[in-house]
Amino acid sequence: MLVRRRFVLTATLALTAGFFGHLPGTISPAMADSTEQTQAPPAPPKKDPAVLSLRRLFKTSDFRSKTRTLVWDDTQDILWERQTGKEGPALNQLSVPDREPSTIVPREIFLLPAEPASPESNENEAAPADPKPIEISQWTLSADDRYLLVYNNTRRVWRQHTRGDYWLRDVSVDSPNAAWRKVGGDDAAEAQTMFATFAPDGQSIAFVRDNDLHLEDCQTGDLQMVAGSDDPKLISGTFDWVYEEELGLRNGLRFSPNSQKLAFWQLDSNGVPIQTMIDNTSERYAQTIEFAYPKVGQTNSAAKVGVWDRTNQKTVWLDLPGDPRENYIAAVDWLPSEFAHANQRLLIQQLNRKQNQNHVFLCDAETGHCVNIHTEVSDAWVRHLRELHWLPSSVFGSDASGNSSPRLLWLSERSGWQHIEAIEIPSPDSLEEESNLPSRITPVTGGSWDVISIAAVAKDGSHIDFIASPEQPSQRALYRVSLQQGLGGQLATTPQRVSPEKGGTYSYSFSPTAQYAVESWSDFNSAPVQRLVQLHPYKQLKTFDDNEKLEDALEKLAPVHTEFVRLPIGEFTADPASKDVELDVWIMMPVGKDGTTKTLDPKSTPLLVHVYGEPAGQTVLDQYGGTTYLWHRLLTQHGIAVASVDNRGANAPRGKSFRQSIYKKIGRLSISDQAHATQAMLKHFAALDPERVGLWGWSGGGSSTLNGLFQFPELYSMGIAVAPVPDQLDYDTIYQERYMGLVTENRDAFVAGSPITHASGLSDPLLLIHGTADDNVHYASSARLINRLIAENKQFQMMAYPGRTHSVSEGEGTRYHPRTMMTNFILQHLK
Repeated sequence: MLVRRRFVLTATLALTAGFFGHLPGTISPAMADSTEQTQAPPAPPKKDPAVLSLRRLFKTSDFRSKTRTLVWDDTQDILWERQTGKEGPALNQLSVPDREPSTIVPREIFLLPAEPASPESNENEAAPADPKPIEISQWTLSADDRYLLVYNNTRRVWRQHTRGDYWLRDVSVDSPNAAWRKVGGDDAAEAQTMFATFAPDGQSIAFVRDNDLHLEDCQTGDLQMVAGSDDPKLISGTFDWVYEEELGLRNGLRFSPNSQKLAFWQLDSNGVPIQTMIDNTSERYAQTIEFAYPKVGQTNSAAKVGVWDRTNQKTVWLDLPGDPRENYIAAVDWLPSEFAHANQRLLIQQLNRKQNQNHVFLCDAETGHCVNIHTEVSDAWVRHLRELHWLPSSVFGSDASGNSSPRLLWLSERSGWQHIEAIEIPSPDSLEEESNLPSRITPVTGGSWDVISIAAVAKDGSHIDFIASPEQPSQRALYRVSLQQGLGGQLATTPQRVSPEKGGTYSYSFSPTAQYAVESWSDFNSAPVQRLVQLHPYKQLKTFDDNEKLEDALEKLAPVHTEFVRLPIGEFTADPASKDVELDVWIMMPVGKDGTTKTLDPKSTPLLVHVYGEPAGQTVLDQYGGTTYLWHRLLTQHGIAVASVDNRGANAPRGKSFRQSIYKKIGRLSISDQAHATQAMLKHFAALDPERVGLWGWSGGGSSTLNGLFQFPELYSMGIAVAPVPDQLDYDTIYQERYMGLVTENRDAFVAGSPITHASGLSDPLLLIHGTADDNVHYASSARLINRLIAENKQFQMMAYPGRTHSVSEGEGTRYHPRTMMTNFILQHLK
């Protein structure tokens, strides 16, 4: 269920340089004489805007990118934005298309009462301070605009700050009795509440605390327990580590359209192996951090879905087939309110453990009976749809009873390319007699190109907008297909482009009517631009942020040559299946005195390849890359070329066979493609030096870096592996088994693709970096690799960051420190 009008405030941490001088005390005569005789130091040289430095990147705001968080209203073409200022926040509306701003919730509403003076205070003491504005990390308005919900005092749970305090206030009238009330009660423990969510009618709030699910009445504050247990390993309304990380699930509750029922996930993590990490820095004595983490082949949490009825206060558990520890419940959605049985029917997406089948069930919320209406299958893996889009009932009309069958828009790769289909959802009055109700499927788009994602459906049902890139896999743009053309008529093989005919990457946030959108654009070397656009016909209405300051700073930098190319790798491999393979590459080259690469001497320029290599991502993208892009450009100013390759298996819009050819071959096909593409680059760009080729990557890219150095030591001269997975058997079930199959069927492939298997091949300089509190890719796996390298007498450099997670970003100076180390290592071994 989408949270209404939620605004996320991104906090920026300002880093300042610290200075420690002499301790306070008496200055010795020698020091005094020296001070008097020494002249004032010369002023520092003026910063050259053409030259990049690590300090400019990590200690200044020279290249800060700005963006405004604008949220569409649920029902009207109105944008909401939080206005900030020293006097406190306010909530503003911007109507579209006239763009008239207005303040809806003024600053006064956000003021907390001043604390009264204590009884012990002296009469002569100053009066209590003025009221202070309430801190806001997120805010939500109820559907009727009566209640305002504010989230603050947040704590990070794995990736995001999803635990904190929620405060509620009635903002419908200017009442002296209106006051902020803490959700969960005044005695609720600090920063322990998660996912407070308004019911659609705005009269109640559901939230999670201590793994239990609660409901609170907005007007009275009365609390009800929806699902609770004394067992801390029974989780209601949220998820364990692996569900959150690999299925993108955090908020595990879904209100029915009429607010009378509440569906929720419940996970039982009893029996899941426990991962333990050591915290050596928070306290004087070491502390342990323990959490359930199922590694390859291990026991998963058992997941089920309950539907709580607020009328009878009872929960019905959905009767989904199969072992709940050997299947994943990937999505739970109510039917849209416009369709019959909307408040009695749920759609459940259930993935089997191998994730090569996605069973879609239509479930009766009152009986718990579930019927299989569609199954997506693949020889490798399938995806689930995180966000559902529906065709409006007006497109199809009604049956004799006045009802219309819902049509769900679905993405399928059954044709070999990912395309849109319309699935008719059966809507019988009863599901009790059925176990299988196959749905009618109508293809909407087709052709030798991929639909990347569905963006929006016109409110009148005239067209579907989607993101695609039929010509350039590195780019993204908005395209449109007519429903009349795609349903029951000629298949839409040539979509209409909506975005401007310009390279780069476009993304969109659509208004409720899909007539307007907030459009964001950037390309590889250009700062992001954010604007309001009309979509039919396309027209730019207002620019919110053009990042003029950032763009000016980028334009003043010393020139760099950037090129996107597709290179054949057939001549560098003996594999017949790879003979006709071409791979996409971007490369940044230093330029000669003439401003081009033409005057660079042959074999004069070292090459550093940035690698990811696994199916979850794509690196060859024509979009602004922020700090990583700028760091790569810094290296070009030191005379080093930087490039990246999308090997087969990358999540690029090049068809199913390209993406899924890596199945059961991670660490083998991926690094082979990377190596052969690097050889192709060395041949294509004469200035590159084949004797000085480096490799670096993070996470899966760290694993690829290790495999590159270990399996192709004659090609690579050095490598930097940050937070790698040295042994695939150490990683989690959902990710690794999705792309490698089950270890009981395929153990040899897991071993052959793991860097630790090939550690004896290391002969080049290696820098290994890992955070000791990495809950995602565990430091323990790197520790086992270290043992293997020691046993092989392989010399390398290692940096462990105490208490840092997978991002290696926590703590003062942490972002600056590893990049300094990495830069020095690259310059030492490639220059």
